[in-house]
Amino acid sequence: MLCSTLIANQTNNPYVALAVCIAVACALSLMNAVFSIYLKVSPLIVSLCLMYMCRGVLNVICSSNKFSVPDVMLPFDEWTVKIPVLIAVIVIAVILFEKTSIGKSSKAIGGNMVAARQAGIHVERIRLYCCLISGVCVGIAGFFQLSRAGSVSTSTGQGLEMNVITALVLGGISLSGGSRVRILRAVLGGITVIVLRFGLNIIRLDEILIEGVQGAVLLFIVWLTYEKNKTNIFN
Repeated sequence: MLCSTLIANQTNNPYVALAVCIAVACALSLMNAVFSIYLKVSPLIVSLCLMYMCRGVLNVICSSNKFSVPDVMLPFDEWTVKIPVLIAVIVIAVILFEKTSIGKSSKAIGGNMVAARQAGIHVERIRLYCCLISGVCVGIAGFFQLSRAGSVSTSTGQGLEMNVITALVLGGISLSGGSRVRILRAVLGGITVIVLRFGLNIIRLDEILIEGVQGAVLLFIVWLTYEKNKTNIFN
């Protein structure tokens, strides 16, 4: 988002800022793919390392300055813009995941990577495609987050990774993937997280405590899911 803000202030063009957001996110996703796919490092570890590296750069650059976005980006924070884009992304994601070879192959890889490779699926290539698709989605999300925040500082984006994990778990999605994964479950999980946070804000719970409550809810849901799987309720 920092790169997008700097470019946006130079060009005063929100669409250039969007393109920069997507390009940077795809570049980081490609770096993640190289380490996790070809160098065999755990994707979770690579993601955490890249996150801390990027946050370190952000802290150095923004330690004494806060960069504001140009006014031309502020209208993109309207729901009349965000909702159509969200629906379009969901529709495209569902089509890719349910109707194309990339989606079907990714389900097979998430279920059993060895079996998928033996079935003739080019595992590395499909995983690379998935990383790039993820980068595009992250870039779009980063652009709208930037439009909402209005500026970039050392605290920009903090805690968002926890919201994503909570949304996936609340949606009943296995973090390892598989044939049972559904895009709409992730959407429902995201809506649940939003409702949870708004509800806690409405009752005027301190922001610090909100993070604690969210962590407690995540732990409870993980435990509940583990118990159900153990007793074969889902089977």
